[in-house]
Amino acid sequence: MKDVDPFEDRVMTVAEVSALVKEVLEGTFPRVSVEGEVTGFKVAGSGHAYFSLAERAAESSQTLTLDCVLYRFTRAARSLTIENGKRVVATGRISSWAGSGGSRYQLVVQAIREAGAGDLLRRLEELKRRLAAEGLFDPGRKRPLPYWPRRIGVVTSLQGAAIRDIVRTVLARFPARLLVAPSLVQGEGAAQAIAAGIEALNRVPDVDVIIVGRGGGAMEDLWAFNEEAVVRAVAASRVPVISAVGHTSDHVLSDDAADVCAVTPTAAGERVVPDIAEIRANLTDLEGRIRDAFSRTMDLAGRRLDEVDARLRRAGARLLTAPGHALALLEARLRARHPARTLREERRHLDQAAQRLGGVGRRLLEPPRHRIESLALRLRPLDPFAPLERGYALARTPDGQVISRHDQVGVGDALDLWLGRGALDCVVTAGRAERERPG
Repeated sequence: MKDVDPFEDRVMTVAEVSALVKEVLEGTFPRVSVEGEVTGFKVAGSGHAYFSLAERAAESSQTLTLDCVLYRFTRAARSLTIENGKRVVATGRISSWAGSGGSRYQLVVQAIREAGAGDLLRRLEELKRRLAAEGLFDPGRKRPLPYWPRRIGVVTSLQGAAIRDIVRTVLARFPARLLVAPSLVQGEGAAQAIAAGIEALNRVPDVDVIIVGRGGGAMEDLWAFNEEAVVRAVAASRVPVISAVGHTSDHVLSDDAADVCAVTPTAAGERVVPDIAEIRANLTDLEGRIRDAFSRTMDLAGRRLDEVDARLRRAGARLLTAPGHALALLEARLRARHPARTLREERRHLDQAAQRLGGVGRRLLEPPRHRIESLALRLRPLDPFAPLERGYALARTPDGQVISRHDQVGVGDALDLWLGRGALDCVVTAGRAERERPG
């Protein structure tokens, strides 16, 4: 007798399938215990905690995650301190719901207990001890940053906020030259890409310092900067390296191996170049100090000449009672050496020196000023938001994916349209392969 599949010839709606999945999941797993490592932990304004349990799959070396929710009114929410990297056993029920991204499921945690240190943290501590034993984190290896780098290398993603923060901060302080080695900063292959970027910039002769970093994120997002390949590439760099990964509270092994650790990419931009405004202020201060020193020297010389003149006059009065012509000759010689005449000559030299100093200062500052203006003109066409001011729009999905084709979205999907001023929240009602207006 042949088994009959009740769904074989039945066409179901998406809602019916979602409801069936929900019924099967919640009926099969009314209570289940799951062990894993806590990642992405956060507490919402409602007091409910959201996190994932992560586990590295042995067969694919990929990290599998299970979304979890811990409601604030449960006893488990008050009985255990949960933090990223901690390995726990969470007990609860599987819940499913249909959202805009499709059917999803999560573990509604009812009880939770600690299972020991997380696998990621154990691996991190083991690698840290091994590399420290080799001397890669030795403070004696740290090198000072060049005060005036010829060119600054940057290893980061071109799509992240880190590159914008670094470029904006550097160019606001000084007209520097930057060379970017684009790289993945998270996920599979990111560590190898970062290490390759550092090695490539080391082969450029005029690169004097390298910034390696990205914006903040969960521990697994920053994990590439804990990988051995990246740490060794940072330590082996022929030029000083600034590690600028995440936010103030984030720390990775590349921070320990780098010559300088900056708490954010913006802070790295501030550390790598001097502030041209401070340079101008120092030049102005130096000019004032030179003028003051010269004025004090001339005043002292004038007082000494006055003293000599007075002494000579007294000596002449005592010794030269006659003849009169000898006294007149001495008086003429003294007039020629009078401090007022010397002071006028020295003041003339001072004015000439001041004019030369001003000209040198202007010549020194003119090339950087032209360079800043040139860079600003060159960067203006690269502004990704410039086309929006001319009436164009940028379509993105809620998770940040840029839409360039009609078949990337479906009817009912939400879109975020960026305009020259403001943005629009839209819902797709239809799609067309052609651009002409229908009808």
